[in-house]
Amino acid sequence: MTNEVPYIAGLRSVASLYDAFIVDLWGVIYEEQRLCVGVFNALSQLSDAGKQVIFLSNTATRSAQTAKKLERMGIKRYQYRGVLTSGEIIYHELRARTDPFFANLQRRCFHLGPEKYWQSFADLGYIVVKNIDEADFILLTGTFGTQDTLSKYEPFFKACLSRRLPMICACPDSFVLKDGVPHLAAGAIAAQYQSMGGSVFWHGKPETAVFEYCVSGFDVSDKSRVAVIGDSLTADIQGANKAGLDALFIAGGIHAKELGISRGQQPAPERVASLFARHDCTARAVLPAFVW
Repeated sequence: MTNEVPYIAGLRSVASLYDAFIVDLWGVIYEEQRLCVGVFNALSQLSDAGKQVIFLSNTATRSAQTAKKLERMGIKRYQYRGVLTSGEIIYHELRARTDPFFANLQRRCFHLGPEKYWQSFADLGYIVVKNIDEADFILLTGTFGTQDTLSKYEPFFKACLSRRLPMICACPDSFVLKDGVPHLAAGAIAAQYQSMGGSVFWHGKPETAVFEYCVSGFDVSDKSRVAVIGDSLTADIQGANKAGLDALFIAGGIHAKELGISRGQQPAPERVASLFARHDCTARAVLPAFVW
């Protein structure tokens, strides 16, 4: 893939090329409980121009919960068309149980993640157990603080593997930004379990199906008029490439440290080229942040 990606100062430079945008949340629209600088204005400009926006996130929370979070931070419902989260996808898989991975699952679940994330799945009738010896499967939703490490989970996973417990990962991201610093996320934990021989189910970015589902939610007949905006090369940009969609890369997000910049700064072209080459992906343009 070509790694010569032009830098643009904001969305105004490319907005006319597209009718709709699939936009990442954490690291692009917000971090923790605060909007990133310039986001509200950018969304307002897109809305005023008649552009459609769907937020696509690898969070373990459900879509409606995420929409409420956006509302609390000041994002208006008219500024976007919808929200799709990996947590929403996993919720429906656990409820429908039509996928072969889920069809034979029993009801006893060991929840691995902060308690707040279990609330997304609490009404499904699964029984949470505290002892791994009583569990039928593991539901992984998140990590425990910024000091979490992969090595911490090895003894636990060895016990899980001895019982051949399947794992469901509701958050495929490997890292998440906290105060501008990347920290371990659930996807890295799931990948470790899988590398040790565990059976893992996950749905979300960068799978082509989730991008295609979002495209189907737009009133757009030409796929070339849809762009993906994200800060993760492995989730957003690679996912867009695989789905045949243009990608707009936010440099001041999860890869900012690798690029040697802070949010809002322009990265050196050679650093961008090297980063894209390592991940074998490309983008239509590089932006400093989600700004107009």
